[in-house]
Amino acid sequence: MSFSSELKEEISKIIDKDCCGLAELSALIKMSGGMSPKGDTVVITIHTENAAVARRFIQLMRKYEKVEFEITVEKEKLKHKNLYLVKAFCKERKMEDFLSKIGIISIKNGKIIIEEGIKFKFLKKRCCKKAYMRGAFLGSGSINDPKRAHHLEFITNNLKLAEDLSKLIGEFNLNSKIINRKGRFIVYLKNGDDIRDLLGLIGANESLLKFENERVLKDMRNNVNRLVNCETANLNKTINAAFNQIEYIVFLKEKGFLEKLPPGLKEIAELRLKFPELSFKELGQMMNPPLSKSGVSHRLNRLKNIAEKFKHYEGGNLNV
Repeated sequence: MSFSSELKEEISKIIDKDCCGLAELSALIKMSGGMSPKGDTVVITIHTENAAVARRFIQLMRKYEKVEFEITVEKEKLKHKNLYLVKAFCKERKMEDFLSKIGIISIKNGKIIIEEGIKFKFLKKRCCKKAYMRGAFLGSGSINDPKRAHHLEFITNNLKLAEDLSKLIGEFNLNSKIINRKGRFIVYLKNGDDIRDLLGLIGANESLLKFENERVLKDMRNNVNRLVNCETANLNKTINAAFNQIEYIVFLKEKGFLEKLPPGLKEIAELRLKFPELSFKELGQMMNPPLSKSGVSHRLNRLKNIAEKFKHYEGGNLNV
């Protein structure tokens, strides 16, 4: 499963407030849905390659409306993936009232007008704005594997919607840009910090941790490679050791255990993260009070043992 699919699987399980669920549903329909008449009402059709997104759409629609569904699964020959088409329609009353409520359409003088952009008056709460971005990602978002270049994007055929989505993202001090790719408008983020923050805003905590972990390791590998190219074999050996040390320090940090360490261990862990290129001697000289090479080695070995113990620990209190 791709990182995008894992992310959508994760955020599709979030339990929303009623107001947030409506915001998420509105974005999901805007980004991946279509509308067509059926008798005296309107049918909403969602197109998606992700089964979790199809389930989320059905779940949210049932939460707010008494609807009927028609589900079709087609096989895309070129991509060798399933394409899910989910149609939702009301039997007891017209769908127009609900679509107007969530900002998809407006009804003026008995005529239905499709809203091209985002109806911001429905997104007064910060939580609803986050939910809207989550729904937009479920509808047409994708993200590169964190091991590759940093890139997250939303795709739409509507320029006004792209501009409004970029504006919404900007309200959280995140930098997004818009490009036209073969007649489709792409709202994208390339800065790793912005992508990390957006993942946090839409509630993708597990994916955020994975993204950050890979980003730290990737940055470390890049730093190591640059240093190895210009330093001696001895320095190469030092950096390789530092990389291994940083891996288990990062593990402890992700588990929230780094802050619980004794001051001496915490200090050497933070110094190793900040200065991966330094030798034991140089690290020891930066300690307060200074520490010998053997002292630095001893503390780093203790961190390694704690990390290994933590990985295999199943319950109770872990004594350092």
